[in-house]
Amino acid sequence: MTIKQSLIWATKILKKSKNFSPALDAEILLSFTIKRPKEFLYAHSEKKLTAGQLTKFKKQITRRRRHEPIAYITDQRYFYGLDFFVNKDVLIPRPETETLVETAIDKNPTAVVDVGTGSGAIAITLAHHLPNAKIFATEISPGAIKVARKNARRHKVAVTLLRGNLLTPFLNLKFKTPNPPAGEAGLKSLMIVANLPYGWKAWKNKSSVETRGLKFEPSIALFAGKNGLELYEKLLKQIKLLVTRYSLPVTSIFEIDPRQTKPITKLIYQHFGKSPPSRLRGLLRFCDIKKDLAGRDRLVIFDI
Repeated sequence: MTIKQSLIWATKILKKSKNFSPALDAEILLSFTIKRPKEFLYAHSEKKLTAGQLTKFKKQITRRRRHEPIAYITDQRYFYGLDFFVNKDVLIPRPETETLVETAIDKNPTAVVDVGTGSGAIAITLAHHLPNAKIFATEISPGAIKVARKNARRHKVAVTLLRGNLLTPFLNLKFKTPNPPAGEAGLKSLMIVANLPYGWKAWKNKSSVETRGLKFEPSIALFAGKNGLELYEKLLKQIKLLVTRYSLPVTSIFEIDPRQTKPITKLIYQHFGKSPPSRLRGLLRFCDIKKDLAGRDRLVIFDI
């Protein structure tokens, strides 16, 4: 079978299974199979695949027709211009999360904790663009820690990976602030970024074209309680403990579902200040919502 015939066959198969982009998916998987760029497929459309290539390609199309994400089939995902290894131990990095990374880079922090790092995409990208910053990343899943460590080595960046739940392993570190003695780690300010699971029970049970690929991703990385904010509420309590312990100025950036704007804002004010719009009371100095490139509420940013 030639490259052209293979693409036609694969596109027909994927169309029948109602994939969003059957032709594009076929191109990506064939390029991956023969280790050639997309342009090669059309410049050498009459070239025949080897028996091994054809067998591998057919297996990949079978997986894709069942709506398995391409990132898991190829073990790779591009995020903010970097290539990351991913497998079924980690959530696939989403384009909307690049808004979080861009926002964090613009603030040029000196120290960052990425809570629930997963593949390490956020922490590693920040380390790549902020070489002078101290980057920490926490993760409870041993499988995800292995993936994040592999990606950190791939991109040759310094990220301190800490195993544990949310901020707990970071809180167990000892810091002197703001002017530490020689040899001890010092922090003058801190940024906390988090793209925690924010799906909720009703969404988990929903079956639709938009959610059918989620069954392949780790549930622990997608869903959190009835309203999706269970982990963020726990993290807010830990941030309050951190601020109390070290008297540090802390900027936090959380990724959320657009439908969670009001409840997450309410939680933040409950923990750090009085009800809106009395923003400058209590510990809270600033709280705002930022939209993603699609114009949807995507980030909550607050300073304490």
